[in-house]
Amino acid sequence: MSVLPLLAAPRSAVSVRRAVRPDADLPPMTRYRGGTYSPTVDTIVFADGTTARTDLIRLNPNIDAYSLDFLGVAPTRPSRYRPANWSAVPNVAARAFEAEVDWIIRNSFPTLGTVELSRRVRAAGYPLGGSHLAEHEAIAATQAAIWHFTNGLRLDNRPLNVPVDVRHEPGAMTFEFDGEPQLGSYTVELSAATSSSLILQKSQDGRQWRDVAGSELNVAPGSGRHRTTLGVGATTSQTRPGRRHRGFRHYRLQVLAGAVDIDAVTFALHGSGTYRNADRVVALYDYLLAGADAARRLTVVPRLVADRAVLDADGVLGPFRFEATDTAALSVTGGTLVGRDGTPIVGPVQPGHEIYLRPADHSGRIVVTASVPAASNGFGGRVITGVAYDDDRLTPVALAVPTPTVIDFAISY
Repeated sequence: MSVLPLLAAPRSAVSVRRAVRPDADLPPMTRYRGGTYSPTVDTIVFADGTTARTDLIRLNPNIDAYSLDFLGVAPTRPSRYRPANWSAVPNVAARAFEAEVDWIIRNSFPTLGTVELSRRVRAAGYPLGGSHLAEHEAIAATQAAIWHFTNGLRLDNRPLNVPVDVRHEPGAMTFEFDGEPQLGSYTVELSAATSSSLILQKSQDGRQWRDVAGSELNVAPGSGRHRTTLGVGATTSQTRPGRRHRGFRHYRLQVLAGAVDIDAVTFALHGSGTYRNADRVVALYDYLLAGADAARRLTVVPRLVADRAVLDADGVLGPFRFEATDTAALSVTGGTLVGRDGTPIVGPVQPGHEIYLRPADHSGRIVVTASVPAASNGFGGRVITGVAYDDDRLTPVALAVPTPTVIDFAISY
């Protein structure tokens, strides 16, 4: 009796068609002229010295939004806005940055409250101090971060206590600052071969120097870090009623006696914050830019890869490899979502995870719907915009309404 070889079951062709669903339906909106006073208005300073007022844009009915174009025009009368997708934004330069703006909208105010947002910023290592972000600070930083991408504007986040130029000279170090800061203290790291004395000096032009009162530092031989607190007004060059006092542009740490190697000098300011913008605004701005840049690097187009998928003898179809930017909520029409062992999958699915499908009938068609991200604070979603009906000069806005990307994968086998 002849024996026939056992043949492998033929692979059935499995195809996947991908279709992105239209954005969720939203009613037409109206933007009114801003009022004369809002408790959440703030002013920010850009790196080029220009300033801008920031606030949430409030649309009727009860929708918060941010500006997508710094150069856009605010309406002077009630103006109708229509919800649209990202590609409808008139500001062409902004269209490459949906992933970044989506992450910012999802991970800042008002999607997150100021307490939770402050907790996340601190956990990421950004200095906020002992207080939580105020709403006007969170709005200012969020708007600045969005304009960074859509208009190429950079918030002034340069620390004012860090010199723009440092020069080593025999027996001295000179420091030039951007502006005229008043100093509250200086800290020096040094190594002294003998007992030594140093003094801080000040100058308007970098040529004529005067000693700073109370700044002399006497050290014993050895290495160490030494902090000297300066008296109020010790580095004031000009007082201006109702305005911030001026200090000096140039400072010099001069060795008066002894043999000293100065390794580093740092300064604390008096009478001002660390930046031209509020410290907490800068901390949140830096946090949002870092998160948005990371979101861009990790962004991939959602796909369901079927190159190894077959219908096995138990009537299970797979495997399908799910690829996306973030976790997704998956639902199935015409079947059941299961794991490799046939157990139903419950909950979000991670990118790179393999899934299987148990068809409900013999139609040869199943639809898998993916909603990315599964969590509101994830990334990989879409930005719903608001665009003026009648005048494309009016500022386009990003609605502070986190919206997932919803894709239907139509599977035929």
